[in-house]
This record gives sequence, C-alpha cells and structure tokens, in this order.
Amino acid sequence: MSEVPTFDARILLEGARIVAARVDEDLIVREVVGDWCEVAVGEDVRDTVPALIGMEDELSQELPYVQLPFVSLGMSHEQPVAISVKRDWETQSLWILLRDVSEEASVQERLVHQHNALSLAHRELAAARDAALTADKAKTRFLANVSHELRTPLNVVIGGASILRKQRDKPLPNDDVITFSNDIHDSGILLLQLVDDLIDLSRAETGNLTIYEEWCNPSVIIDEMVRLSRGLPEAEGIEIVYLPNENVPEMYADPRRVKQILLNLLSNAVKVCSPGSRIQVETEVLGSGDFKITVRDNGPGMSQANLAIALEPFGQPNAETRARGTGLGLAIVAKLADLHQAKFDITTELGKGLAASTSFPAMRLSSNTG
Repeated sequence: MSEVPTFDARILLEGARIVAARVDEDLIVREVVGDWCEVAVGEDVRDTVPALIGMEDELSQELPYVQLPFVSLGMSHEQPVAISVKRDWETQSLWILLRDVSEEASVQERLVHQHNALSLAHRELAAARDAALTADKAKTRFLANVSHELRTPLNVVIGGASILRKQRDKPLPNDDVITFSNDIHDSGILLLQLVDDLIDLSRAETGNLTIYEEWCNPSVIIDEMVRLSRGLPEAEGIEIVYLPNENVPEMYADPRRVKQILLNLLSNAVKVCSPGSRIQVETEVLGSGDFKITVRDNGPGMSQANLAIALEPFGQPNAETRARGTGLGLAIVAKLADLHQAKFDITTELGKGLAASTSFPAMRLSSNTG
C-alpha cells in the first residue's frame, strides 16, 4: 500500500510572496512559514483573514474545499490575496496558504478598464455609424429635393424661352408672349430665392451666416412685410392684418433678417390658407421681458408628424398638394432666430390653424438698456 503524500509548507520557494499558517481546530495559528505578511503565532487566523469568518464548518471538514482567488486581508494595506486551505494527512494539521495576487489583480483591473473602454468605444462607434448613415440619408434626400426644386423653374425658363425664340411665320399673339414672359420671370424669381435660401442654409450650417445688428422698430418692419405679403399672388381673398402691442420697444437686431423671418412665415401661411382665411401678426412683451412676434392663421394646420417634416430642410408634408416653394423657409427661420438668441416655436393642430412665434430676448429691447 502506497504511503499517503503529506504536505510540507517548507517546500515553498524562498522569496515567494506566499505565507502558510498551520492552525488548530480553534483556528489559532500554531506555526507560520514565510514572512510576506504579518500572521502571528497564537492569534486567531480570522483576525488576520476576515474572509474566513463564517467558513468554520468548511474548515472543519476532513477534506476542506476553500479556494478564494481574490480577497482582501483586511489589514491596513488591504493587499489582495488568494487563499487556499489544505490538510496534512500525516499530522491532520490544517494549513492556510496566503498568496500575494496584487499583480494579477492589477492585470485584472487593467483588463476590466480596457474592456469598459472597448465597450464605450464600441457604443461611440455604433453611434457615429448611425449618425453617418443618417447624415448620408439626409444628404441623399437633400440632393434629390434640391435637384427637383432647381429643375422645375429651370424647365419653365428654358421651355418658355425656347418658345419665344423659335422662328415662325406669324409672331406669337401678344397675350401668349406676356404669359410666357411672366412664367419665365416668376420662375427666375423662384430660382433666385432657392439659391439665396441654399446659400443662407449652407452658411448657417457652417457657422458663417452673419447678422448686422442695429436699433430698429419692429412695428415698421412688420407693417412693411404685411403690405408685401398682401401683394403675393396666393394672397388674393385672404385677410392679412397686424395687431400691434400698445408699446412696441425698439429692438437691437438685423432688420433684413427680421424681415426675412416674417416674410417666410407670412408667405408660408398664405400658401396654405384658402380665400376667406385670416392671417394676423401679433406682438407682445412677455412677463420675462422677451419680445414675442406671432404669425397666426386659421388655415388647415398640421399634425405633429407633418410639423416635424416641415421643420426639416426641404420638408414637404402633403407634397402632392403643396404650393410652390423651396421648402427651406421654416429651417431658415429657425437658424435666423437662433442667431438672434431668439426662441422659435410653432403651435398647431390639424384643422385648427397654426401659430409661429419668435421670441427675442429681453436684453435686445431698448426698455432694458441702461
């Protein structure tokens, strides 16, 4: 019969960061091999290694199975250790082995950090990929829309000019010449507006859209834009009025850009309203001191889904029935309002009209200057 192998703690390599403590049945340390950490003879091993508290039943077994790969000694330095328990079959002594695993713990910590960093990088990469796909789709949609918007007036210009320049035996009737000339003129104006809007939108996206501010009278600007909007071809039969606040303060802003904001909002309202509708411009100094200009109509309004589309460049809700236009108006209004630190807001409900408001901050009003 072969001899039962015995465990001898003294075979531990000299200099290794391992300590072996022999304990009795009361877990009192009787012998210590190694000096890597302070385990004193005569002390309860649980005082030095609190991780063993509650494991008395396991330690009392003939074949104790205690393997703790990473625990803290609970001492002041709290270095991480690996704990294993073995029994010497010859003497029935219980040996508790403590091995320094600070290097492994450091490696594990670095691995965890690297894993977290890789996970974060993966999420950021996925977000960047999604953003790139969204931007690519937006670019494709933008190019398709702008191509359509450019081709429509260009086809009218080219077609009308081709008819006018064509040689014929009899000259065209004067009424036809006027009709084709008006079509060419109107399409040219539309094309110029589209190019101007594209330039403004491009400048706004790159941060190069500038404003030239001065003290101006909002009432004068609104009066001018209301009169101009009444002359729009689609405005026939539509009532357009200005309801001013009693005391409209002067405002420090870019007059040309404020006109652009108002004209875009008024022309949008005119395009969707039918004869007999009413569009009104209101002004109000809010309790916060901000100056609010609202263009309100009692037209068809729109759903929140269509509103989200309309706020996008070239957004075209109900495109099959929409009036001619660039589809850039609301996007540019939002950009111009932002340049003035103003808040642009639209309130609408399907079948209940629409109110588009631009609230300029109080610091831009003459009543708030020192």
